[in-house]
Amino acid sequence: MKRFGVALLLSVVAGALLAPAMVTAQRKPTAKEQAQIASVVRLPAICAKVRVSTETKKPKWGKVSWRRGGSQCEPLASNGVTVVKKSSGSWRFITAGSSFTCGELFSKVPKAVATDLKISCT
Repeated sequence: MKRFGVALLLSVVAGALLAPAMVTAQRKPTAKEQAQIASVVRLPAICAKVRVSTETKKPKWGKVSWRRGGSQCEPLASNGVTVVKKSSGSWRFITAGSSFTCGELFSKVPKAVATDLKISCT
């Protein structure tokens, strides 16, 4: 019986090591990126939830949405997401919405980037 327990433990560990990693590559922005991306949508940095894709090095892609940040953020509340792209040294607006069709989204944002940033479409 003891061998069975050891064999079971080893098979679970081996399965975990061999299973494909389900890790998203998106990352938190630097403080500078946070401020720059938030300014694209005219939000104070504290009111902006920002993620940056690591799918491509150049150009850089990111997304920003509203987040709670105290009384200064409440009047700015929204439920959508804005996609931005860094080109020529500046972050620029690409598209925004609260729901996207895949055709509409992928015509403006590479599919791999949208997937990395967890932007869904129908």
